[in-house]
Amino acid sequence: MDAIIIEGLKVETVIGCFNWERQIIQPLMLDLTIHNDLSRAAESDKLEDTLNYAQICELSAQAIQQAKPELIEHAANLVLQCLFETFPSIEKITITIRKPAIIAEANAVGIRLERTRNNFCARPSE
Repeated sequence: MDAIIIEGLKVETVIGCFNWERQIIQPLMLDLTIHNDLSRAAESDKLEDTLNYAQICELSAQAIQQAKPELIEHAANLVLQCLFETFPSIEKITITIRKPAIIAEANAVGIRLERTRNNFCARPSE
């Protein structure tokens, strides 16, 4: 299956459950694997035949920054929802979010979610 891969997207945002976390901006690192048919773009060499990577990055960051979620699990879900709603051709997304340097003994902590379009959007015929 074809996929667009975005690794290490840095999103600066308010994130966390504790009062001190709600007062500061922290970095999140996102990795996205977006399953989408890329055959048309592979043949045409035209941007309009694929998904715009810059737009994906911008929308992902905005979804998190506007919500200021407490949990990275919820942040991931917001990104998934936004991307499935914006790009009808996306079939499946795997998102990993890491929160670096929040636990002294670990480089980062994080989560990974994998969802298909059916998890978020009913198909027009349903």
